[in-house]
Amino acid sequence: MNSELKVIRWDYRMADNILEIKLQEDDDKLQKMLSSKGIEKRVILRTCNRLEIYFHDDAKFSENELENAELLKDEHAIRHLLRVSSGLESMSIGEQEILRQIKEAFDLAHKQGRTDKFLSMIFQKALKVGKEVRETTEISHGKVSIPSIMIEQIEKKGLLNSSTIGVIGTGKMAATVVKYLKKKPSVKITIYGRNEEAGSELSHLFKVNFKKTLDIGNIVEECHVIVTATSSKTPLITRELIEKIPRKLLFIDISNPKNIEESYSNPNVELINLEMANQILQENRKRKEKDIEVAETIIDRELRKIYSKLAEGEIEGYIASIYSRSKDILSDEIEKFSRAIENGTEEREALELLGNSIVNKVLAPETLTLKKMVREGKTESVREFLDSAMKFTDRELYSSSEDHKENQSQQVQNHQLYQKP
Repeated sequence: MNSELKVIRWDYRMADNILEIKLQEDDDKLQKMLSSKGIEKRVILRTCNRLEIYFHDDAKFSENELENAELLKDEHAIRHLLRVSSGLESMSIGEQEILRQIKEAFDLAHKQGRTDKFLSMIFQKALKVGKEVRETTEISHGKVSIPSIMIEQIEKKGLLNSSTIGVIGTGKMAATVVKYLKKKPSVKITIYGRNEEAGSELSHLFKVNFKKTLDIGNIVEECHVIVTATSSKTPLITRELIEKIPRKLLFIDISNPKNIEESYSNPNVELINLEMANQILQENRKRKEKDIEVAETIIDRELRKIYSKLAEGEIEGYIASIYSRSKDILSDEIEKFSRAIENGTEEREALELLGNSIVNKVLAPETLTLKKMVREGKTESVREFLDSAMKFTDRELYSSSEDHKENQSQQVQNHQLYQKP
């Protein structure tokens, strides 16, 4: 049995572009590596700012396989998932997109047959917590994502009305930018990139133009605003190119690493990048300190509920196992009783043998365990357990036995929830 959640995570807080390198890796390679470790039940959360793998199998990884990832276990892992769903672990506190991304990640894993009842319970709880935090607090009010903050800056400069905006990139961040821009009906949007398949897909999805090119000179001539959202390791727009631009132009760089060189001299060109956006993010976080406290309280409460449910299911599983084992013992002893009668043993003698054998075999594991606990100095726990058990009346014990007959099937199902897949 293994109900300990684990998460391997890479996110935007890691240095040296570790996350960007991981996000560029082929997904099949990641899936094969996890399968080779015996991790068949898993949920992979992949966004612009994080790559996280949730599972609860026992697995050992080499340092190269984890590649500077952080590994969280048990309560730390569950708390982390609840914080992610609540928007507390996002670059922009309270962002909305992450809740949809968690649901999509779980739905995909479920469709692929990579979820079980344990993961289902944990992720459903995370989605519930994320929704409650947003309904209870104002943590998601205002501009809470990097793209929305950047577009707000474009709007403040009066460049959203009848402007031509170019989005360089065809990945998830570029798609998010286009989605936000489409809310402004007067904007003309063109997506630029070399990946024709991804670009055409975005073009069809959002009904915007796509051009298979990264000719920056032509893009500059066609647009009033240029948004870069790629994973290029080297700048796409150089200082030399920027200094030759003869007209007003706004660059928005939401790439990490940066796509646009900053050290230019041209009064016609204005640049807003992630470093500037971070100032806005920090101001947002400061304004939402009380909402963060409320969110943490909700997370603490739900975390206690999760562990209570896990403990309850685990105990029900043990109880179901005890009853099942007792039935097997009874069946064996009835066979012995029948053979004893056939061999001429007196019925009363055979019944006494039957009863004594059943009592000894049924109670043996619990009796040995209690004696072991006493030898280990756990006398008070043993005494508390036995005092509680001795207080039950015959009527209560009979009633409990009848209830068990009705609920046994459900107990077995609950036990399966916590079994290692």
